[in-house]
Amino acid sequence: MTGFVLLSRSENIVTVTLNRPDKRNAMNGSLIAELLQILKMLANDDSRVVIIEGSGDSFCAGGDIAWMQEIASGSEEKNYEDAQLLADLLYALYTFPKPTIALAHGVVLGGGLGLLAAADIAIAAKSAQFGLPEVKIGIAPSIISPYVIAAIGERLAHYYFLTGERFNADEASQFGLIHQITADDALMNAGIAVARILSENSSQALRAAKQLIRCVSKQKISKELTQETAEHLAELRTTTDAKEGLHAFLAKRKPKWK
Repeated sequence: MTGFVLLSRSENIVTVTLNRPDKRNAMNGSLIAELLQILKMLANDDSRVVIIEGSGDSFCAGGDIAWMQEIASGSEEKNYEDAQLLADLLYALYTFPKPTIALAHGVVLGGGLGLLAAADIAIAAKSAQFGLPEVKIGIAPSIISPYVIAAIGERLAHYYFLTGERFNADEASQFGLIHQITADDALMNAGIAVARILSENSSQALRAAKQLIRCVSKQKISKELTQETAEHLAELRTTTDAKEGLHAFLAKRKPKWK
């Protein structure tokens, strides 16, 4: 561990903090590897919700330019290995079995915007600034593109991938990239409030809901899809959590999840 990623826990909510404030939390190989390792660890612990934030004055300014320059001067194989590491990180976040909340403040650029788009829920401080500046340094937002395009759509991607222009929190909300905007000093409180709502729900149902979104969003509505969704619900109804949730609702009490 390098100390580039910090962990803290409050009850069943874990906060993961990117910790390179002097670099605006720009990602290098060590930070990426450490964050990936931490996500793998948290996937199987007893936490229920994971919040991702950045220390200092920004969430994440994307890739560390000095690190990228060093990698670019290496072999094609080394370049691929480092690119694949970031791809593995974003996929691990996107497929993470528990709800994830990204808290955006300051600048959120490139790979940082990829982290935001790969998380389940994104909340931004009012003053946050977003951008995809890769074309300005001669590259493209390759690895983050599936997640960003899924969040903002192909048409907007054409404009911001090609111009590299920045956009603000209000625009990010209009684009569908973020779900809430808060005052700058209320960002963590807003994240915790949503995390507490999520933590009251069945972990099993949350996992199933995430899988459902990934499956259904890529398909056209068809007879086969209706059958798949019917099978999905029928399977869930037989689970312990479903039985407890239904009983609790009828008894007008809070469910007791395992």
